[in-house]
Amino acid sequence: MKIVLVTFGSRGDVQPMLALSLALQSEGHDVLLAAPPEKGEWAQQLGCPFQAFGDNITAFIDSMEDAHSIRSAIRFVWYLRKILISQFEILPEIIAGADLVVGASLVGALSSVAESMGIRYRYVAFTPLLLRSSHHPFIAFKHQGFPAYYNRMTWRIARILDHLNLTSLLNKGRRQLGLCPVKDVWETMLGPHVIVASDKAVSEVAPDVVPTVTQTGYLHLDQGEADLEELDRFLDAGSPPVYAGFGSMPKKDQDKNIPIIVEAARSAGRRAIIAKFWEEPSRFSGSDDVFFISKYPHLKLFPRMAGVIHHGGAGTVAASAISGVPQIVVPHILDQYYWGNQVYRSNLGPKPIWRSRLTSQKLATAIEECLSNEFIRQKATEISKTIDRNESLNRAVREVVNAKNEN
Repeated sequence: MKIVLVTFGSRGDVQPMLALSLALQSEGHDVLLAAPPEKGEWAQQLGCPFQAFGDNITAFIDSMEDAHSIRSAIRFVWYLRKILISQFEILPEIIAGADLVVGASLVGALSSVAESMGIRYRYVAFTPLLLRSSHHPFIAFKHQGFPAYYNRMTWRIARILDHLNLTSLLNKGRRQLGLCPVKDVWETMLGPHVIVASDKAVSEVAPDVVPTVTQTGYLHLDQGEADLEELDRFLDAGSPPVYAGFGSMPKKDQDKNIPIIVEAARSAGRRAIIAKFWEEPSRFSGSDDVFFISKYPHLKLFPRMAGVIHHGGAGTVAASAISGVPQIVVPHILDQYYWGNQVYRSNLGPKPIWRSRLTSQKLATAIEECLSNEFIRQKATEISKTIDRNESLNRAVREVVNAKNEN
């Protein structure tokens, strides 16, 4: 069976689809992964057939000062409009000849293009937050844990705004394909049967969700053995450090966070390992208690940490959970606020600290809570034992393969 997997987003939007692509390939299927062009070398190194799809989104993210301001939000919405229009032009050639297409992340036009070509379609959601429910707000709303009436109101507001914005663009593209208009861009993108690739131990699909849903667990990518002598020497030189990494956050904003992280770790009496995705040296580069790291597999690193500080991406939440390590979430956009709340509700870490409110003192307090709260550490260990990453991936493979035979 020829299966084309399409995703558009940062590394966290590509990595689980790369894992699924490789798993499907190992089952003998003809697989193609379409993703932002800057991910091509990575996919090809792992032996996954790759097709560049859309613009370099990493460059777009890094061109921003931050991702949590109103100005950045407006710019992001205009970017969404641009890529939605372009997808109607790009996708037909990419998915031609496929028996099945599987989408993830920002692929608003994919289901419509697949429908026009008579190709079956499935969508992989990395968070239950994408599914309409009274148990959580629409993804663009930050506040979590509010009453059901508030959550329902956010979904109604989102539908009204999207009708004037993205849904109208989607229907324009659908008309050009000879398709009937739709009422909701998000529900159209999700399709009738959604694969939710998140772990029930941290985030279970709400009971009032309408589409048919199969929750598989997160799709971890096995990146093989990792060997870094400098890292081993740093780890062996003292007690376990805390890790801090902010993934999809613009690198200018990540750079601003480094002094806050170092000061907080020192206040809590801990060394720090910091993810750094740019070449320029930091003023902390020569410090004995700070180690900078780039693109090192989380599943190899996190079990050796005392705690993990991160932005709240679905993949980092899942990697921390399976590693049995406490988490401190510093959300700055979209579903990260949801994941921060889920980590707190699951007793895997303290209350999230919004990026717009982050200070070294608040972060130091959170680190100290992670280190001293035995219940959090015990809960992290317990939950890690309930997650079977191999079975999660196998479940997702079965769902994808079975989709070809669905009516």
